[in-house]
Amino acid sequence: MEKKKIFYGWIIVAAGCVIMAATMGILSNCNSLFIKPISEDLGISRQAVSAIISLLSFGSMAASFFAGRIFNETNIIRIMKIAVIVMVLSCFASSFATDIRMLYVTFAINGVTMCLTTTLPMTFILNNWFKDKVGYALGLASMGSGFGGALFSAIAGQLITRLGWRMTYRILALSILITAVPCIFLFLRLRPEEMGLEPYREQHEAAEQPQESTVSAAGYTYSEARRLPLFWILCAAAVILGLCMNGMYSTVSANLQDNGYSLAFSANFLSICMLVMAASKILLGKIFDRFGVRIGFCWACLALFLATLGLLFCRVPAALVLICIGIGFGFIFGAVVFPLSIPLVFGKKDYRAIMGPYASLISLGGVFGPIVFGRIYDMTGSYNPGYVFNLVIVGIVILVMLRILPNRNDQFS
Repeated sequence: MEKKKIFYGWIIVAAGCVIMAATMGILSNCNSLFIKPISEDLGISRQAVSAIISLLSFGSMAASFFAGRIFNETNIIRIMKIAVIVMVLSCFASSFATDIRMLYVTFAINGVTMCLTTTLPMTFILNNWFKDKVGYALGLASMGSGFGGALFSAIAGQLITRLGWRMTYRILALSILITAVPCIFLFLRLRPEEMGLEPYREQHEAAEQPQESTVSAAGYTYSEARRLPLFWILCAAAVILGLCMNGMYSTVSANLQDNGYSLAFSANFLSICMLVMAASKILLGKIFDRFGVRIGFCWACLALFLATLGLLFCRVPAALVLICIGIGFGFIFGAVVFPLSIPLVFGKKDYRAIMGPYASLISLGGVFGPIVFGRIYDMTGSYNPGYVFNLVIVGIVILVMLRILPNRNDQFS
């Protein structure tokens, strides 16, 4: 009997996982490890250093606004190739910074290139390769950012201690070069037709392609959704949660060190948090499927609340468990929570148009989060006032969402 070949789309998924691990895992998930070393080496405030994380989010947000015009039906992989090379050069250039302004420039560039090499283009590519199990494929690919964050946080923590932050940046740039670059150049294909294949269908891979359904998807159009108060309340929540999430994450390593933990410990701890985050992307999807958008969304908010509470009392060892679980489930609003929530709240009729503003607003909040928390630290000498602010505002979001989000029986399927 002839052995069944692996559908090449799963190779695309694996390549996407590696790309996410080596790009988002390094550029986004390792940043908090560098705040204190850069601040001490350059003799500048933590607020100023935290702003580089804001510029990473700003670059990504700015690129997302124009991505629809940049990408077309043929150039997606070509743009990814250019972007990943620029990313490597920019990351390497960061190690030579003698002034914070150079880091601002390189991190803004990193944000643009990260947008052009990760979630957005991989979504386009995987939707070409999969008709069934698209969400599952995207979930597997996006897990790479968590695994990469876990691996590279542990590595970066050891390297910073032994070699300094500058050499660490050079090694991380080399890591992107030898992992993400080959995956983009050698393994990605835009469409299955380029290889004489058909898109994946769970039980129809070898069968004749079924005709597309003529029934319109249920839900609101973008213009209809904008007339609903719920649309604007969720817009406000996206900004708030982006600010709280990104602002607080930028403080984790520095806060642990301020409370007596070593850099090596905080790096390893962040690695564990990233592993929990990778697994939680699938688990949270199951919560949404079983209990609906109200419970799923509020559970993620509660996790963010618990992570904040843990950081506030991190001197107590048990609080580290709260931080770990909270980061795992509460720091994935842009990657998982809003993409799962929007079709359940507004339907799938105009999903892409409705989802776009929320992705940008989460990034917008993420721009200001590290600046706000850095400013709070510089004014008070502690991150605790920022954590109290987080507890209050996330608690308000939970109460509002419990009231306005539809229950499982009233949401769109």
